[in-house]
Amino acid sequence: MVGILVVEDEIELAKSIAEIIRNKVKGVNIFEAHSISEAKTLMYKNKPDIVILDINLPDGRGTDLYKEYKEFYPEGVAIYLTAIDSDIEKLIAFELGADDYIVKPFNVNELTAKINNWVKRISKGSKDYIHVFSDYYFDKLTGNVLLYKDGFYHLVENLSYRESKIFEILIENVNKIVDVDFIKDRMDLSSSDLPSVVYHLRKKLSKIGNIRILTIKGGKLKLVINM
Repeated sequence: MVGILVVEDEIELAKSIAEIIRNKVKGVNIFEAHSISEAKTLMYKNKPDIVILDINLPDGRGTDLYKEYKEFYPEGVAIYLTAIDSDIEKLIAFELGADDYIVKPFNVNELTAKINNWVKRISKGSKDYIHVFSDYYFDKLTGNVLLYKDGFYHLVENLSYRESKIFEILIENVNKIVDVDFIKDRMDLSSSDLPSVVYHLRKKLSKIGNIRILTIKGGKLKLVINM
């Protein structure tokens, strides 16, 4: 069983998150805490594999709890689930080594899909990085585009769930033309939603100079990497 600690001061929300995970993720044992002090007690007692935590808690900041958790269990997975939608907070979280950052109100399917992937990865003890090109990698689980430098993986950009799924499909077919109908079928995505997701994905990937998403006549996309 994979242990998951949910740290959320709103009691009803904490119960709701725990119930959602229980119903949609197999092979997990859920613990709930509503403060840092409660979380520490459960953390040292149960050594959870995954901690889902808010940033603002009644008796301190979740970032401090995160640091203590990582010192206690370096292999553990820490996922921020917070209402703070700030690029600075996200950057701080990822620079500290957070494994994911999800903003409230959250999409239930996205949350459970990510947790499901983490549970599978923990169960088999492996990483799911895709080599993009040169020293750039893509983490399918978290949606992080990473740069491997000086012996460490550094965050370049974090993709949303839908952006990451499209990027994964395009990477599998790099320098090949992909029909958008194929993407929509694999993702259960509507024709009206796809252009917006692709637009934001292009914008994020613009930070990497050698990679582009081309729109091909006839409703097709092509991921081009110039080595």
